[in-house]
Amino acid sequence: MSYLVLARKWRPQGFEDLVGQEPISRILSNAIEQKRIAHAYLFSGPRGVGKTSTARILAKALNCEKGPTASPCGVCVSCRGIADGSSVDVMEIDGASNNSVDDIRDLRERVKYAPAGGRYKVYIIDEAHMLSGPAFNALLKTLEEPPSHVVFVLATTAPRKIPATVLSRCQHLPFRKIPLVKIKERLRMIADSEGITISDNAVELIARASEGGMRDSLTILDQVSAFSSDIKESEVKDLLGIADFSALSELAEAVIGGDRKRLIGLINSLTETGTDLKSFTKDLMQFFRDLLVAKVVSRPEEILDASESELDAMKKLLETASEDHLTLLLSEMIRAEAEVRVAFSPRVALEMALIRASFLNVLKPVQEAIAHLETFVAEKQGQPRKRQEVPVDPIPRKEEARRNVQRVRADRELPDAEVQGPEAGEATEGSQPPPEPDHSGHASTAEGEFQTLLLEKLESFNHLLSVKLAGAELAVEGDVLTATFSGGLEIHADSVKKNLDAVMKAASEVLGRKVSVKIETVKKKVPRKRELKEKILAEPLVKEAIDLFEGRIVDIKAADNSKNGGNNV
Repeated sequence: MSYLVLARKWRPQGFEDLVGQEPISRILSNAIEQKRIAHAYLFSGPRGVGKTSTARILAKALNCEKGPTASPCGVCVSCRGIADGSSVDVMEIDGASNNSVDDIRDLRERVKYAPAGGRYKVYIIDEAHMLSGPAFNALLKTLEEPPSHVVFVLATTAPRKIPATVLSRCQHLPFRKIPLVKIKERLRMIADSEGITISDNAVELIARASEGGMRDSLTILDQVSAFSSDIKESEVKDLLGIADFSALSELAEAVIGGDRKRLIGLINSLTETGTDLKSFTKDLMQFFRDLLVAKVVSRPEEILDASESELDAMKKLLETASEDHLTLLLSEMIRAEAEVRVAFSPRVALEMALIRASFLNVLKPVQEAIAHLETFVAEKQGQPRKRQEVPVDPIPRKEEARRNVQRVRADRELPDAEVQGPEAGEATEGSQPPPEPDHSGHASTAEGEFQTLLLEKLESFNHLLSVKLAGAELAVEGDVLTATFSGGLEIHADSVKKNLDAVMKAASEVLGRKVSVKIETVKKKVPRKRELKEKILAEPLVKEAIDLFEGRIVDIKAADNSKNGGNNV
């Protein structure tokens, strides 16, 4: 007898043999026991997780001589005929090659006939999403109201391609990927039963390579058992082209540290040893994901499938990398995996992607980068950036302003006749004559400081008025106090105009003479964003930052720095 591959030899023969699909096994078993069998089922899920096997088990459960039963005997004529594919009551149809309207019409004619030996005729349509649109339309009526002796089972790996009209007529049972632990247990049991000598590390590598599919894991086990009678971890790596952990950790260390020379050397070594760079890039992406998980969680051994030595090596790498850095690196590796997979030259694509990622180790916080850009723009305009002054206690400034205003007031109120002799400030030899009062129309230094006292006086009887006037620029010219509102504060001008008498009284008391108040508004010209964007894109440092990180400018705001000599972006 010809050799039977492990995937067929160890195919599940009962609901209890299904691995990782316990909810679906329970649903179908209860439906059979309660005699609530649906006329159509849709099994969806990844490849090799048991969809077609479950459909065959359902057919055996319905047509077993002891049934319908959730535990078919597997030895009766019906069970053996379904298992070896010779039963005339169970029809397996390939949807990829029988997808025309004529094929569905033929199926509709055959469903009318009663089963030959069992209770039900079961139609298993594999890869059902490959049926054409007209074929689905032709099947709708039969799928919704088939004869009582017919059960349809549609199996697909792409449920989104199934029309909604078909989904509404079926019970949808989604199959999921089989957990890694259960695949390893099943592989170990089969290997022991077949007399295959294989190490635990090799079993784990096979389980990982299967990506949640039991059929794929058995196919790989069949392949490596022919490669070596004593299967070790190294044999599985050589056969499947799986990257060694040390190679992954060394390359990750070079990327994190920004060691581009070492990075190029490692990729060259991988190429010389014949490593599949597409598969290696995928493993490297998974490695950076594991690094990020190990950095974030407190007990990574509960989540990651890694040995103790591998976890220790990963923790050593994490000492020089932050969560932000690892997050950016993982994003770059996801992008690199897609590029390498479709690249004409995988080596060049991988080298460029890793070199690009290696520059991330010199990244600075966003605020620091903005500060450097502002300094650079100011220096380019010939305006050195003004350092932020340390706030001082406002009380001494108020006292100094009060003393200065009182001194000016006393000088102006003192009659000229009383200014006599040296005691009164008369000019003597070697002394400076007293300054004459400034009547040129410009405010003196003391008058310029009177704003603090004016706002303080207004605060005592009208807090809201004081707050609104604080946003204006005050200027005293002769006996006129001008308050100018600009920069979006024009809305306060009308409110202050209604309280001119209070402002005039407070200003007259502070200055010691009667003054009038004038309110003005100035609309500030706001630069257009297009002009600002052109201006900022002309800066060499901004260009270099955009080219390095392949970024783009999302928004630009103009900051009012008119007090410092100009406008900065």
